[in-house]
Amino acid sequence: MVLAVPTNAPIGTSTRVMRLAWFAALLSYAILLTAFHYASTNIWWIASPARMADFIAAAPFQSRVLMPLIVHAIKSVAPWFDVDLLFAATEVVAWMLLVVVAHKSLQAFRIATSDLLGGILALTITVPVALHLIVPNLEVHSVLGVDSGVLALGKWLAVPYFRYVYDLPSAVFMLALVLCLARFVQTLRTAWLMAYLGVFALATVNRETAMFMVPAFVAASWGVVERRTLAKALAAQVIIFIALQAAIRWFIPGMPNPYASVPGTNYEIHLTDNLSLFTNPLYLLTYFARFGAGLYLPILLLHRYLDPVLKRTLLWFGVPFLVSTVLFGRLVEHRVVIEIVPLLWLGAAQAISAWSADQARQPQVRERRLEQPFQREGVRAVQPPTKSPAAPAAKVRLRLPS
Repeated sequence: MVLAVPTNAPIGTSTRVMRLAWFAALLSYAILLTAFHYASTNIWWIASPARMADFIAAAPFQSRVLMPLIVHAIKSVAPWFDVDLLFAATEVVAWMLLVVVAHKSLQAFRIATSDLLGGILALTITVPVALHLIVPNLEVHSVLGVDSGVLALGKWLAVPYFRYVYDLPSAVFMLALVLCLARFVQTLRTAWLMAYLGVFALATVNRETAMFMVPAFVAASWGVVERRTLAKALAAQVIIFIALQAAIRWFIPGMPNPYASVPGTNYEIHLTDNLSLFTNPLYLLTYFARFGAGLYLPILLLHRYLDPVLKRTLLWFGVPFLVSTVLFGRLVEHRVVIEIVPLLWLGAAQAISAWSADQARQPQVRERRLEQPFQREGVRAVQPPTKSPAAPAAKVRLRLPS
C-alpha cells in the first residue's frame, strides 16, 4: 500500500502491486463516501452546483469559486460531461487527498509508529468529517410523550443537510496548511513557507475562512521564526487574501443574497437561532457528542501533551473561527464547522500518542532512579556486592568524539 511502504524500500513488483491495491481501495472508499454524501443531502437553490459552475449563484457562496473554476474549465473542454458528475469527481479526489494529507500530518508530528499503522490511522479522519458532512441533523421535538395513555419516546426527526461544493476541500486545505506550518516551524526552510503560501492562496479562493489561519500562523511561529521573516510572511498572507478576494468579487460578484441580514453585505446573521437551539438539553447533548466526534475531549484532558504548533493553531484559528460560525453560520448544518474537524482529529491523535509514549517511559524512568546511588543527609546508600568483592571493578573512561 502506498501509505504502508517505507520511502526507502526498493521498488519491486510487490511494492507496485501494493500501491495499486491501496489506490484502488482508497478510490473505492472515496466513491462510497461521495455517493452517501450525494444521496443523503440536498442542494440550496441559490448555491446549486449548476449555478456555481455558471458563476450566477448568490453571494457570498459564489465567491468560493475554486471548485466551480475547475469544473467550468473541464466543462469548456469536454462539454459532454454533466456538471454534477464533475463536481462528484472532484469530491472523490478531495476524499482521497484528505487521507493522504492526514498521513503526511501524522508523519510530521511523529504520531504513527510505522507506515502501515499510519496509513490505517489516516483513514480514521474520514469518520469525524463524514459525521459533519453526511449524517443528517437530529431534530428533537419532544423527548417523551403520552400516546393514548401509553408513555412513548417522543418525536425525533432526522433533517438532511444542504450540500456545498467547497465544504470538503476546505477541510483538506486547513489540514494541509497546518502540515506546512508545522514543517516550516520545525525546519525553518523557505520551501515550506512557500508551500504554505501556495496552499493559503488556494484555500482563500476556495473559502474566505482561510483568513483565520493568519493569526494562527503568527502564534505558531512566534519565538521560533526570526521577526523579519515573520513580518514578511504575515504581509504576504494579508496581500494574498485581500488581492484574491477583491479580484473574485470584482470579476465574479454573484447575484445578491435574498436572505442577507447584515447591512451592506450578503451575509446572514443566525446568532439568535443558534443560541435557541441549545435551550433543548437533549439537542445540546447530541450536538456536542457529534462535534468533532468528541475528539475535543482528549485534547482538553491531555492538553499539556499537545505539540505547540497544534495547541496555538487550535486556539488562534479555532476560537475566532467558531465565533464566526455562531454569528453567521447555521449550526444545525454541522458542515459549517468542517474546517476545524481535521485539526481536532490531528490534535487528539498527537496528544494521545504523546501521552502513551510518556506512560511507556515512566516504568523505565522509575527503574533507573532505583538503580542509581543516592545520598540523604550524609548517609550513603549501600551498593549491591559485585561478583568478586575483593577485586574492585576497574574504572572505565569513555572518550566521546568531539
